[in-house]
Amino acid sequence: MEKATIGPNMKAHELGPSWGSIRTLTETVLEDFRRLGAKQLNLRLNESNSEEKRPVFIDWVAVKQISDRLAKRSGVGDWGEFRLGDTIPSRVYEEALNGAGRRIIERNWKSGELFKEKRVESRLMVQKAGLMYQRFIAIIGGDGEQRRVVGLLSVGFESKPKKLDAIDAKMKEWASWPGFPKSPLVKFAEETFVVGGPFLKSRQRTS
Repeated sequence: MEKATIGPNMKAHELGPSWGSIRTLTETVLEDFRRLGAKQLNLRLNESNSEEKRPVFIDWVAVKQISDRLAKRSGVGDWGEFRLGDTIPSRVYEEALNGAGRRIIERNWKSGELFKEKRVESRLMVQKAGLMYQRFIAIIGGDGEQRRVVGLLSVGFESKPKKLDAIDAKMKEWASWPGFPKSPLVKFAEETFVVGGPFLKSRQRTS
């Protein structure tokens, strides 16, 4: 099967069966985090054929309570499919990718100053869903000298959880950080898409 290109304005129907596989996988990942209190998961991958940090929205899934609440308040039935292909830049994407393998980023959107960094559409989505705390981790793909930062995974909570160590360990596992084998999420991304993103060795040489 030919790999799909990650880029602006991607559409679910253009991905064919791969779109259903993406959703199945993101729901599986969310279920793993749900045991630790997470209620929403967000996946972005970097634009294909680029070593720059260019986020492309891939999927958004939530537990039924949150999905139903957001659909009722927003009128959008499936936020993951609705936002697929969005290329809205964000400060947290830059921060997380810069910290790949070293630092997980948090955002408590109850802080008015932090909330201002979000675009209006994203602010409304967070408010309507009621998920005011998120953790973000850079996803690492490739092998050996070709390891690269291919995207961003985030999990959302209604408030800051207590089991941060367990949550972070689970995030590192799914994001394939050093010390962990390549996860099903990363394997799927690499098998399905032409992944892009900065190479880790390049970042280490210039740092």
